[in-house]
Amino acid sequence: MPGKDRAYNFMFGRFFKPRWQHTNPDIRLKAIETLSGNDDADVLAQLARGDASALVRAAATARATDFNLLDEVFNHDAAPSVREAASMRIMALLAGTTSDAPPHDTRLRLVRLTDNPEVLAHIAAQSPDEACQLAAIERLDRAPLLVNLALEAASEPVRVAAAQRITSLPELKRLAREGRDKRVVRIARDAARALQEQQQQQEAQSARIIQLADRFEQHARRRVDALYGPRLEQLEQQWNESSSIASPELATRVNQALHRCRSQLSELQEEHRRKALEETARLERNAACRSLYQLLGEASGETWESQLGEMRSALATQQRRWQGASQQSEPGSEERDAFTHLTAAFEAMLALATQANEHRDDPEKLVELANQWPNEYARPPILDTITQPQSRLDETPSKPVKADPHRGLVIALKRELSKGNLRHANRLWHKAEAVLADGDAPSLARELEKLSERRAELQDWHRFAAEPKKVELCEQMEALAGSTMDAPQLASAIQALHEEWRSLMSSDQDEDQALWDRFKGATDVAYEPCKAHFAEQDAQRKANLVKRKELCQQLEAFMEAQDWSKADWEGVWQIRQQAPRDWKRYHPVRFTDARDTQKRFSAALSALDEKLDEHSKEAESQRTRLIEQAEQISVEGEDLRNAIGLAQEIQKQWRNTSWLPPSRHRPLQKRFRKAMDRVFKARDQQKDQQKQEMAQRQEQLSSHLAALETALGAEFSDANAATLKAELNALDDVSGGRLPAPMNKKLQQLRRRAQERLSRLGDWQDWHHLQEQVQALPGEEAPSDAALVLAVAFEALASVPSPEPERQRRLAWQLEALPSAMKKQGFAVMDEMQRLLKTHEGGISEAERKRLLDALAVLEPGNA
Repeated sequence: MPGKDRAYNFMFGRFFKPRWQHTNPDIRLKAIETLSGNDDADVLAQLARGDASALVRAAATARATDFNLLDEVFNHDAAPSVREAASMRIMALLAGTTSDAPPHDTRLRLVRLTDNPEVLAHIAAQSPDEACQLAAIERLDRAPLLVNLALEAASEPVRVAAAQRITSLPELKRLAREGRDKRVVRIARDAARALQEQQQQQEAQSARIIQLADRFEQHARRRVDALYGPRLEQLEQQWNESSSIASPELATRVNQALHRCRSQLSELQEEHRRKALEETARLERNAACRSLYQLLGEASGETWESQLGEMRSALATQQRRWQGASQQSEPGSEERDAFTHLTAAFEAMLALATQANEHRDDPEKLVELANQWPNEYARPPILDTITQPQSRLDETPSKPVKADPHRGLVIALKRELSKGNLRHANRLWHKAEAVLADGDAPSLARELEKLSERRAELQDWHRFAAEPKKVELCEQMEALAGSTMDAPQLASAIQALHEEWRSLMSSDQDEDQALWDRFKGATDVAYEPCKAHFAEQDAQRKANLVKRKELCQQLEAFMEAQDWSKADWEGVWQIRQQAPRDWKRYHPVRFTDARDTQKRFSAALSALDEKLDEHSKEAESQRTRLIEQAEQISVEGEDLRNAIGLAQEIQKQWRNTSWLPPSRHRPLQKRFRKAMDRVFKARDQQKDQQKQEMAQRQEQLSSHLAALETALGAEFSDANAATLKAELNALDDVSGGRLPAPMNKKLQQLRRRAQERLSRLGDWQDWHHLQEQVQALPGEEAPSDAALVLAVAFEALASVPSPEPERQRRLAWQLEALPSAMKKQGFAVMDEMQRLLKTHEGGISEAERKRLLDALAVLEPGNA
């Protein structure tokens, strides 16, 4: 028996296999049309993964709803058509353009996880769900796809969203030219403008950083002076603001230059600290000297007689002060000698005063001491009394004296000498000497003799205070001779040293001449590099002047050779705009030399402006006439085609008008666009109305499609057929005109299915009649052999399995009766069933009736 069962399965198993397992791929293809993506997911997965036919795999893939399966097929199937079917199915499911697509929330979540740009572009273009379209655009970053969406998408929100995602400047410019929505064009223009400004800012920042690096390196090479540190701080602050966007190469350059600058600045600060100590010490020594001079000048006779201890103490204090300052900074030999002479004179006067107090009773000694006492300082009373009688003896009665004509000069000289203003005093002294050289002025000579010691004292003090500074200025000027500073900085430094020198002059040319000759010689050497620089500047000014003259000549030649009736006015305007920029570029020039050239250039520009103005007025007149025509177009009628045609013709004429400078063109363009917008706005309103009517029609169409789909889902019957016919007629009434692609596709599919079902109405009626005949068979308690044979015959003809006990009976019928029936011409399954019912005699049990009805159900036409 087992062997017999195997033979049975081998010989007749093909009659019991599902049609999707049929060996014929065409039958498998038809069977796939009856499979559901949700209910038959396993069968579709088996076919999509392993069917031998690429067409079958593609068809199964096109009905699958499992994204994992579709992804697997897309990545691993060898046939391009199958992979394409998987890709299209994924896009259709995510876009929601199929009836078995996932729910809205699921699709939205999957779209937000998708990175495939083609899939995202398809969803954005084809999905009927705006939320999914916008979500796809948010994930899409490929500029060409976004531009196509911004230009071709069906809805304005999608076009706007796509335009807002574009970041490529060429694509933004293309969209600004070709966009069909004002809002999209505005977004593209604004984004392009912002992107261009950003690029310009980046380029400007890069240029500033490169310039900053050059300035750092230049600063590292320049001479260190008082402005070196503040300038370095300024450069560092600028670098800190820009270092984050600098390239590594520029950062390395700046850091190296900054290190050199800081090293030089540290050396400068150390030098300044040393010089500050030296200056402090020098001022302290000078103060000690001034204190001793002041003590000598303010000391009275009583001081030299009764306060010698205090004077000695003061001298010792100032000596310690001077020595302490000398330890901080070593004084020069001349300064040391001057202080030594001062203290020696002070000590000599203390010694004379001491001896005078000790020899009060020795007139001869007192006379000797009186003769040794300096005349410019007050004497002790004891010495003054000794010399007073002698002076009184020498007095003779004075005669009335005439007014001294030089008294004002003497008073001014005394005042300047008392103030210690040696420079002004020297000028007055030289003036007095000139008076003496011109004539006899004995009184003036006597006054000069009296004041000569005070002047000599001030000269000594000036030499003591100013000469070291002049020597330092000479050294600084000599140091400039080997400086690496550029010429303008070097010239400024030389000028600054000269100003300091003038502040130290005493108006005594003989006294200052030696140091001045040294300073002047160092100046000539240091200024030598500046001569070449300023000579180069002068040559550059001359070359610029030559270029300006050439520019004038070019303008004049251009105007003379121009045929103004055929002129390229845009080119003329560009020349007018470029000429002043070229003129400014040829700078600097010597003003006095360039005066005539400037007048010549201004005259050429004026002549060019006259020609441009004459042309502009004519071009404005053309545009104004077209604007007036556009403003007179009527948009009140229902048919706007004539108005639109006229507006388009005016637009064409507008594009062919003569060129006009932008400043004059923009106001007219704004007015013209306003007139055109009025016309096209009326057209847009008409289109909106048509869209509303289309939307209403589509709504009606959707309602009829839903009713037709419901009718197709119902069981086939006469009433169902009537419903299908009614809905098809209704669809014919409302489906005129252009429809969205998804709706049109659905309409065609449902119409084809309905027509196919209606084409089988006669078959269904025969089937239904056959079913009624089975229902009309009389019943009986126990099944008869004839009824059992009839049942297995119906099951074999319908290709449905028979009960296990009836398989032998079915096999016998198939071997005996089926071959002869199939040999008949025009063999049909239901015709054979009709013949079997007619030849059947007797009744049938309910179990066999059910088997007959089940077999007929499989063959029901129109419900496959």
